[in-house]
Amino acid sequence: MKDNNFNTELDLLTDVALDVNESANSISVLLKHDYYSTDNDNGRVLLDSLLDGLILAADRINMIIITDSAVRLLESSSKLINLIKLVHLTLVCRDSADYYEVQIPEDEELHLNIVSINDITDQIIESRPDLIIE
Repeated sequence: MKDNNFNTELDLLTDVALDVNESANSISVLLKHDYYSTDNDNGRVLLDSLLDGLILAADRINMIIITDSAVRLLESSSKLINLIKLVHLTLVCRDSADYYEVQIPEDEELHLNIVSINDITDQIIESRPDLIIE
C-alpha cells in the first residue's frame, strides 16, 4: 500500500499560512476571472474553495478589486457576495461589467464602488494587491 504524506504537507502549509497572517495587517485581493487557473470546470471548484478561505479571513481583507470576467461572479456566486459584505471596500470595473453585460447588485450592504478601468489601474498601482486570483 502506498504511503500518503498529504497530512504532513497540509500541516506544514497551515503553519506557514498562520505565520503570514499573524504578521500582516491587512491585504487587498484582485479577482480577475470567474474561475481559477486555466481549466474552467475544475477552476470554478477551486475558486469556490478559495472564496471559502477568503470568507474565513475576511477580517484581514481591506479591499477587493473585481475586474475582467470576475465581474460575472456578482451574478453567480453567493460566496463572493457574502465575502463582499464582510469587507470594507470593493471596487468593480464598470468597463468589464458593461462588456460582460453584468447586472451589478444594488444592495447597500455590499458597499460596491463601480469605477472605470482607469481608476482600477490607479488603485492597483497605488495599493499593489497582495493576492491576485487569475
